[in-house]
Amino acid sequence: MILDFTIGSAVGMTVMFVHLLATLTVYSLVHLISHKIDENRVLFLTLSLITLYLILFLCLCCSVLIWATTYYHLGLTDNFGDAFYSAMLSYTTLGTGDLTQVAKTRLFGPITGASGIIMFGWSAALLVYIIQLHLPVILKKKWEKN
Repeated sequence: MILDFTIGSAVGMTVMFVHLLATLTVYSLVHLISHKIDENRVLFLTLSLITLYLILFLCLCCSVLIWATTYYHLGLTDNFGDAFYSAMLSYTTLGTGDLTQVAKTRLFGPITGASGIIMFGWSAALLVYIIQLHLPVILKKKWEKN
């Protein structure tokens, strides 16, 4: 049980590092481009949100891939497809309803779920950050025109 917790914590930290890289990428892109696009903030906000979504979705897939690799190498599933499916169910906190592969260890499902909850919160914070960065400027310009 302690080994499961240790491995799960290490994988969770790895997933957090992936999200940190995504956060730094988003921050760099937004601040690199934001001062250049001052006239059309609506377009910039739209493009920023689309780009952020793509980066976060890629980050989600990488995170699940890391958990799936762990599941597979620890022998918790018979094949990698089942490992990815199990990891996706746990990471998104849907649960394992139709699968029992993860039953060989009691902690990996909950640790994966906790990791997913934290990372989804982190992702939501990034979306809010982008909106808060640009929406007030858009609304201010709209009110100034009227």
